[in-house]
Amino acid sequence: MTDAHPALSRRALLGGAASSLALPAAVAAPPAAAHPAAADGTPRRRGTVVLTDDFRPVPGWSRQGVVMRTDLPWESSLLQDPCLVHDSGTGPVFKLWYGSLHGIGYATSQDGRRWEKATEPVLAPTLDSETSALNQPSVVPHDGVWHMTYFGVDGAGAGRIHHASARSPEGPWTKHGVVLTSTAPWEDDFLYNSSLMYDTDEKLWKMWYTAGKIASAGGEPRYVCYATADRPGGPWRKHPANPVLRPMDDGGWASLGVGGPNVRKLGPGRYETRLVGWQADYPSRGGRLLSPDGIHWELERTALELDLGVVDGDEDGMVYRQFAVVHEGREHLFYNVKNNRPGWNETIQLAVRQDAVEIVDPSKWTMTHGVGIPTGASFEVREQGAWSLGNAPAARPQTLQGNVEIDAPDYEVRVSVTPHGEAPAGHDHDHVILARMTGRDSYYYAGLGSWGHAFGIGVMEKGRNRKLVGTGSAGAIEPGRRYDLRFVLDGKDLQLHADGRLVLRVEDPTLVPQRGCVGLQTSNGAARAKFSRLSVTLR
Repeated sequence: MTDAHPALSRRALLGGAASSLALPAAVAAPPAAAHPAAADGTPRRRGTVVLTDDFRPVPGWSRQGVVMRTDLPWESSLLQDPCLVHDSGTGPVFKLWYGSLHGIGYATSQDGRRWEKATEPVLAPTLDSETSALNQPSVVPHDGVWHMTYFGVDGAGAGRIHHASARSPEGPWTKHGVVLTSTAPWEDDFLYNSSLMYDTDEKLWKMWYTAGKIASAGGEPRYVCYATADRPGGPWRKHPANPVLRPMDDGGWASLGVGGPNVRKLGPGRYETRLVGWQADYPSRGGRLLSPDGIHWELERTALELDLGVVDGDEDGMVYRQFAVVHEGREHLFYNVKNNRPGWNETIQLAVRQDAVEIVDPSKWTMTHGVGIPTGASFEVREQGAWSLGNAPAARPQTLQGNVEIDAPDYEVRVSVTPHGEAPAGHDHDHVILARMTGRDSYYYAGLGSWGHAFGIGVMEKGRNRKLVGTGSAGAIEPGRRYDLRFVLDGKDLQLHADGRLVLRVEDPTLVPQRGCVGLQTSNGAARAKFSRLSVTLR
């Protein structure tokens, strides 16, 4: 694999090395450059601005809410993994298949918002290989026949890809049994989340699917793989480069596992997939990747596209598999999400791509709650600022974790911070800049109302929080006043400037990574602030 596929991304591949099961060797990372370089290879110099955000509207997804929920006797509380065929030339404009643990349903719509479901599942368990689960459809029409690959689990817990066909989208569907099984130990005897395609240019059937399980995340997928066949019923040939996508193992949104591929061919040499990424044990979020051939994909943190919804909303637990179609000149994204009101529920949502949406830019930030499992988003964008909402569990920080990797240890971060409201009783405001961040549990921080001080600098090292220095009283922080902060990191020299003057300086050698990210944080889950005018400049 190393020799055959030298273009495979370091970030996309090195994650697999942490598995206890042997994987094909990943491409070796290139040696670190003597000087940080821009994407075009030009050396970056002192004074280079590597990140800015003025928190204005950006192109992105405008969430439209729930379009389908459980309401039929055969359905479980989960509506899973929608798959669509849009404007096929006959019948309804939208045709959608979905899973519900032990069956696959079918629904149609003219506008993508109002749906009519078939009252019974189009597929239900009848084979020994489907006794424990049957869901996750992927449907492709070809030469008058509708082909479906889907996921089935037998009584022993083995997951396999199955094939079925029909002469019409609503069925009846004829099952053809298992077409793809696990053949390597790292696949964990669990293949699922298939994405089926007939490539008319190459006259070839293609399938992307997931393999392996994240034990700590309830068996969610770890890898994305690829196979080809001359016929949809097989035999399917697994690609020698598998897995073609691995998690990043970097503490980011796709650190622990990747799954849920839905691949489209946009044109010659242009493939696109939507992807689900798992961060630590939970949660999952949505990303978008491009490839020249469907095999070589570059997974970066900046590929995040759909973050969690706001706390206590329908999308605050998980964002799962996404399926995009173009309708009336706009991309429409259908996807299932998890919430916990009450118990485990999954609904199918719709988002529409807009040229300007007031959202936290997902290519720059992931919304988290520190090292805890997030319970939704705690930031919103308005009035040219990112506002922490004070809606997180009290012990959890409201965090914007950077998705732009900074290939240098020395830089300065500027941001304006305006606290809003009084600090919760017995607590500080705690609005801080995060820097040299290599994970959710390792970074420096500096800012307002920290450790009982007006200004403070501290370090989080592998989850251990330590105060370095502070000055003044947190009671001196004025709600509604804007503070212009500048956090300077130069080797072990750390400086915090406020409103143009140096307020704190300390030396600390704990964290000097050659690569890392920045972040913004309201460390108190109930406090609120506006962050604006952010920039990061190399020193």
